Amino acid sequence: MANVGIVYHPQRESARVKAVELEKWLYQREHRAIFVGESESWAKGGLDLVVSLGGDGTMLRAIDKILPATIPVLGVNFGSLGYLTEIDPDGLFHALERFFDGDYSIEERMTLSIEVEKDEGASDSQESKMPLRKRYVALNDLVVEKLDSGHVIRVDVTFGSSHFLTYEADGLIVSTPTGSTAYSFSARGPVVSPRLKAIVLTPISPHMLFDRSLIVEPSEIVELRIAEGPSAAVMVDGSRKVVLEPDDRVRCSAAETAAHLVTFSRRDFHEILKRKFGLHSKRMGD
Repeated sequence: MANVGIVYHPQRESARVKAVELEKWLYQREHRAIFVGESESWAKGGLDLVVSLGGDGTMLRAIDKILPATIPVLGVNFGSLGYLTEIDPDGLFHALERFFDGDYSIEERMTLSIEVEKDEGASDSQESKMPLRKRYVALNDLVVEKLDSGHVIRVDVTFGSSHFLTYEADGLIVSTPTGSTAYSFSARGPVVSPRLKAIVLTPISPHMLFDRSLIVEPSEIVELRIAEGPSAAVMVDGSRKVVLEPDDRVRCSAAETAAHLVTFSRRDFHEILKRKFGLHSKRMGD
């Protein structure tokens, strides 16, 4: 008997209906279906497989609930063409039969290990403030961005022990290769093959001469410190986690554990990219 987690897009009726069908299908084969709710986490394990019914956003929610555990995730696409989802809804049960027969592969995707450090504690007398640390893991990206529309934020960027630059921008995106086709791409960042291991740093609407993305090796420790000025928000895979004040820091590097995506054939990233942006025509835009 296998324990199968189910995550579905709450606003898509077709995904909800398929989730009910999946629960029945698993029960008939003596497997256990577990609906993973918004407040639940499966990072400590307990599941043999997670099925995501939705689009790439639903996949990110599913993976967020299990990292850093290496539970395989099968993505079923109920949205537009996705980069992460593996199969269409009609192929779900055949795909599950192949999975339980062992006829599948795992594609590992690099993730980011993120540590947020804030000064918290006593604000009076001579007691020093104690640092508060929060840790996260991201498949796509870490985003530090402004809270107020009328002001830019100032972010000191350090690689290892070497200060690089103070950015004045609407925000900064630190992404994995998988996340290079998400928010980073919208900010004119590069498209990076998801099989590479690298960290991509992309400014959002920079108010400075240097406005290019940087690609650094995954062993680099990237530190972002909020300089004097407006506060900022930390977003991990699109979900707001914490507000940063001046002198608060975020450190990120490649995580030790990767996300495990179930696949039944080698995913052709270049073909997906061509279809996503209509690059099959002889002239782009035709």
